[in-house]
Amino acid sequence: MTDLFNRSKPVKLTSTDIRNGMSKRWAEPEYAIMWEVADATGSGSRRYADAVIMSLWPSRGLELHGVEIKVSRSDWKREAADPRKAESVAQYCDRWWIHTAPGVVDDLSDLPPQWGLREFDGRSWKTIREAEKNSPVPISRGFLASILRRADGAMRLLVNEATKEARAKVDEEIARNRERYCDELERAVQNRTATFETAAKNIELFAAAFGVDPANAWKDDFSRLGRAAKALCECNVSGYGHKPLAQRLRAAADEIDVIIEMIDPPKLAEDNS
Repeated sequence: MTDLFNRSKPVKLTSTDIRNGMSKRWAEPEYAIMWEVADATGSGSRRYADAVIMSLWPSRGLELHGVEIKVSRSDWKREAADPRKAESVAQYCDRWWIHTAPGVVDDLSDLPPQWGLREFDGRSWKTIREAEKNSPVPISRGFLASILRRADGAMRLLVNEATKEARAKVDEEIARNRERYCDELERAVQNRTATFETAAKNIELFAAAFGVDPANAWKDDFSRLGRAAKALCECNVSGYGHKPLAQRLRAAADEIDVIIEMIDPPKLAEDNS
């Protein structure tokens, strides 16, 4: 591949920014990424790669790529000054890459001939120079153990993140339910309060009509007053005056007059002479 190097305008990125960009670009199920992979485990480790990327599809060649992340020119200059330090891990990899922000590598001649260079500007990746295919040595038990350790750590991290995400969703659902129940409770309290206020107002009107004070329950027999009110209602005294009761009383008076006349009939005219 032809080198696409030209002096790029520097972009300020962190190693975390580049890692996030790598995670999106070389993602499952096509790739597997393991971070900070040493050349061995325990006291036998001497050097580590910032990342190793394994292509998982045969169409991708099932290659193992090693990556060094550089976010500052001074860091890159130190790496370029002694490229042999990378060999403890690079010897097991099919290709070796430098991943940087634009402007970190200012002179492509500093890059060893077999190394590739990619730049990430925060949005997309650009391959400046393709890494050459190496002839890797067989993977040692120590390097295999290091890879498996990082793979296990990555799996645990995924589980933890999934658990954290699930808990966050549960907490969010609990918060929504709590808010909904609080709203329902508030409405119920408002309705009950309105009912009590209406009842209190009616009691106040009832007491005022009877000329009593509801606060002096020890003085007035409110059950008796209630029965009296009920009796009046049953006499149909309501709404538009006392006409029904008055009619009944007049009828009763007429009946009484008839009875009196039957008892004391009127005297004859001659008796009055």
